[in-house]
Amino acid sequence: MANNLDNKTICEMMENLLTGVAFLGLQEDKLEFLYMNRGGFRMLGYTPATGYKYLNNLVSLILDDDKPKFWQAIEDVLKDDGAVDLEMRTVTANGNLRWLQIRGNLYERTEERAVILCVFLDATDRKFVENELQAQSEWYQMLLKTEGEILADYNAKTDVLNLKTASAYGMESTRIEDKFISKMQAKPRKSAAEKRILEIMEEALKTPRVDMIELKTNMIKGGEDRWYRIHTSSIAGVDGYVTHVVGKVTDIHENKLLQEELRGREKLDTLTGWYNAEATREQVNQILGTSGNRDFHALILIDISDFRILGESLGEELGNRILKDITQKISKGFKRSDILGRLGEDELIVFVQNIGSVHNLDAMASMICRCAEVKLGTGEDGFTLSGRVGISVYPHQGDNWSELYMRAEKAINSLKGSGKSGYHIYDLSGILTKENAELEKQQIYDADAEENLEHMFERIIREENYNENLTRAMLKMVIRNFGFQKACLSMEGNDERPPLELRYFNPGYEPREEFSNIDEETHKWVSYLKRKDMLNGFQIIHNYDDVPEELSSYMIRNRIHTLLIQPMMLKGEVAGAFLMGECTGREWHLHASEEKELKRILQLIQMYVLANERSQSGRERLLDVALLDNFDSYVMAVDYDTYELCFANRKLLDALPDLQLGDFCYRTYGKQDRPCESCVMRKLDRNDPHAKWSEEWFSSSLRSWLKVHGSWMQNSADSATCVLNSMDISEYFLGDMGLK
Repeated sequence: MANNLDNKTICEMMENLLTGVAFLGLQEDKLEFLYMNRGGFRMLGYTPATGYKYLNNLVSLILDDDKPKFWQAIEDVLKDDGAVDLEMRTVTANGNLRWLQIRGNLYERTEERAVILCVFLDATDRKFVENELQAQSEWYQMLLKTEGEILADYNAKTDVLNLKTASAYGMESTRIEDKFISKMQAKPRKSAAEKRILEIMEEALKTPRVDMIELKTNMIKGGEDRWYRIHTSSIAGVDGYVTHVVGKVTDIHENKLLQEELRGREKLDTLTGWYNAEATREQVNQILGTSGNRDFHALILIDISDFRILGESLGEELGNRILKDITQKISKGFKRSDILGRLGEDELIVFVQNIGSVHNLDAMASMICRCAEVKLGTGEDGFTLSGRVGISVYPHQGDNWSELYMRAEKAINSLKGSGKSGYHIYDLSGILTKENAELEKQQIYDADAEENLEHMFERIIREENYNENLTRAMLKMVIRNFGFQKACLSMEGNDERPPLELRYFNPGYEPREEFSNIDEETHKWVSYLKRKDMLNGFQIIHNYDDVPEELSSYMIRNRIHTLLIQPMMLKGEVAGAFLMGECTGREWHLHASEEKELKRILQLIQMYVLANERSQSGRERLLDVALLDNFDSYVMAVDYDTYELCFANRKLLDALPDLQLGDFCYRTYGKQDRPCESCVMRKLDRNDPHAKWSEEWFSSSLRSWLKVHGSWMQNSADSATCVLNSMDISEYFLGDMGLK
């Protein structure tokens, strides 16, 4: 009977198979689909007519993470002349993910090309079952290891949170929260804990990740607020999307209160209850580090005159009682947010935030002098204590502890020289002159008050020529806006360009003397990060234990608790990095909206810094493309000779927040290790300044069919830049196929 089957009959049989069948041809490293049956097109969501139109673009439908497996299977078939089995994910015509189980073998090999036969089945349902079993297995493994803790299982598909309390004898209680995230999002007013939990959940649902947070809330058990430590782990389904978020909630309230009590005791002066000298400087530096030029603070230095003489003549115990009484009286005149500290035996300090006007200092200083005045005895045996007060003001007389303290001390010394008690404000006339000037500028400032950092930097890019001081000022605005204390932009040099090293440190966080050679130190460990392949994208490092020892050592030496790294790309290579450090030790996190804003701002600064890499005309044309920033399409600018991504508009960056300017477009946008076979840019005629080309293309990174329009933005004998404007046509594309 087999002898009676002709090729036509065999083809008809293959077309009617429910399984997918495909023939792939490989010729000079170029892969093309020679044939696919109806069953294969059906699994991918296409009709044969439409499928054959885009047959050679089908490799782009493979999920980016699975492409290496696909290419490795091709190499194995050719090398062994045998069969290979693999499972991989593809994007269907309607944008969903589908698992395919594929078996391929070498059909024939000639001098011109090799032909590979593939048979594949839809394995999506099986993968879903396996995934659910895995999620349940992980859940019950957590149960076995848990006692007296709360376990949480959030189902992303049903929006249901399941809370269970475990004990050594089994489950004690179960609580089900229906529409958990929907209800939280709908609440008009959310507590800080609710906002934090919502942020963690939203991030966990984006991609598989592990998180740990500590927060104080009454959401877990109701009643009073308690401290909890929450560990979360998200589990992805077969389609690549997160299906479950499981977690463990531990009550740490008693331990947290004990830690806070011990930590507070270490920072307090045992006699007065005010901060000790070290804690006072630390607290003031934290405030100064996050203050801007519009803030107005005062450092009030208090010297209790003749206090030592009192102690020597009347005894230390009486002196201590009097000092405690003085500080208790002074404390009543200030807010809890003000910093009160004891620097020495008879030296006190009050740091007052946002005093409003320098005239308010008169009442504060007069009150302190009254509280510090103590009369003991009468006549010749009488003894009188008095307070001398010296005041300096931020930002007029300094923006760090050392400068403000020095000037407050000079103000006190001016009183000592004349033998007077009372108070003195350092350079009062200079402050009043500056205050009047600020009032004149206020109306102008208010007109620009709504302009955020992003708009400000965009304006600078359009209006300014490149200037290192201006770039350093940008870094200063960024770290103060986002709560960092240190910032550095380190860029390697080459034969054509000297190295660039721009730094900014908030007051109190400058390098220590033994690490003053920061240029060499920073270049050294940026090179180290490159060797360790840690400059592969935007990342935030919270835990010293999660990084190599050399980087951990650097962070500890430089008092960096949280480190943000953003590589700077140039012509496809890492040329340097933005480095930002949080040094106060607080729990530092970026909200999703803040992270998106920060990435955008760093890319704007990178555009500004790299502007001098291009010719003046090319730079002007590149800046002109900012006009396309608000287009409702995906816009990018690419260097024709190097494939370097020079610009990406807001819509593209919103869709792909990890996009890297300066990297190769096919790598950062298409997630490929070689230029696209159907590169629109290569179809433009270099000899025609008005050349245009359009093509339909599937973007696996955006999971959309795009209509890509290419044209020259700048085209000269020396260099050329192409602008690619892509419109999402998935809806129309699917409509034409009858799949809408």
